[in-house]
Amino acid sequence: MRGGMKKSPSGKVARKMPGSRDGIPSVAIFVETGTSWGRRVVAGVLEYAKDRGPWHIFVEPHGPEESLRLPPHWRGDGIIARIATRQAADKIAATGAAVVNVSSIRLEGVGFHRVMTEPSSTARLAAETFRGRGFVNFGYVGNPAKGYVQEQFRTFEEELAKVDRTCSLFEPTGDSADMLAWLRSLPKPAAIFCWGPVIGREVIDACLADGIAVPHDVAVLGGDFDDIFSEASHPSQSGIRTAAEQIGRTAAAVLDRLMRGDPPARREWPVEPQGVVEKLSTDTLAVDDARLARVMRFIFAHANEPVTVDNILHENPMARRSLERKFRQHFGCTIVEQIRRIRVNNARLMLASGDDPITLIAEKCGFASYNYMGRVFQQATGMSPREYRARCLGMRL
Repeated sequence: MRGGMKKSPSGKVARKMPGSRDGIPSVAIFVETGTSWGRRVVAGVLEYAKDRGPWHIFVEPHGPEESLRLPPHWRGDGIIARIATRQAADKIAATGAAVVNVSSIRLEGVGFHRVMTEPSSTARLAAETFRGRGFVNFGYVGNPAKGYVQEQFRTFEEELAKVDRTCSLFEPTGDSADMLAWLRSLPKPAAIFCWGPVIGREVIDACLADGIAVPHDVAVLGGDFDDIFSEASHPSQSGIRTAAEQIGRTAAAVLDRLMRGDPPARREWPVEPQGVVEKLSTDTLAVDDARLARVMRFIFAHANEPVTVDNILHENPMARRSLERKFRQHFGCTIVEQIRRIRVNNARLMLASGDDPITLIAEKCGFASYNYMGRVFQQATGMSPREYRARCLGMRL
């Protein structure tokens, strides 16, 4: 262990490192605090430091487009940063500190350890969400010149191609007339997936300005749910809840090992998104059949209860075979699969954001038993509920 050990004022054992003060590691965080995602990443780092530290931490308010500014004569031990450009990477590397990158942007020749959300994961969730609401017309808004945006769009496009659907791409130009023309050209009802909540709000505002009803003509889903920007939209904007706190905790754990001279063998830790936060901007069904619409609304209202197909037929009388055939035709899955999909999404959110026992989460999400939830969850996510929660805690290195 570098530099020996000493007691901190709080009584915890602190590591003494070169450049540190009072034997406590000095860490700089360069992650935008102007977004909910960035603040949650920072919160995850601070949580780890409080539990495993202490650390001397440098962090200052700034937006995602502001350039990185190191403190004058900074001689710290570690850096956690969203590294978006080669210039920033070179500047950080020149400090000689241990570094963990939390950006989804892949930079050629930059080999820092990295913890990130895979854009492809959010795209798959978006496609699944829209298909589950019966949409057949799709759009995507983002700048494909950015590699991570292109990755998200391509995955979204590939997922839709599996059900013989295509996606119209709009690259923001800064001219609202261009966006309006594109929105008017889309066949309605349309489902639009946006790179982030700020772009999503621009889409919603453009729709409202032109008399396009949100969500009934155009449903909007943001690639990241932001506690402020998503709620500030009118109507409020649905979004995918990325595991930002878990990214922060994992990055801090990786950095801790790097500063101790014990680098993990792995170079990257992809962190799965937590699920979809449903708001008004997607609260619609792209279905002409009134009976199917009533069935789907019943499912959304009762998915967390022990509901069965028989319960649905009791509330919405019709021939079972006809219902199941039409349901698959419009939503791309069976009724049972749709119920499971909603329950798994709710379970993901609960597992990632709370500390309820998994048996209680299974009950809250409408699963008949913990074992049944485990089988369904494993099939949907590729991991058990326990493994998913452990990964969300960001401690498995």
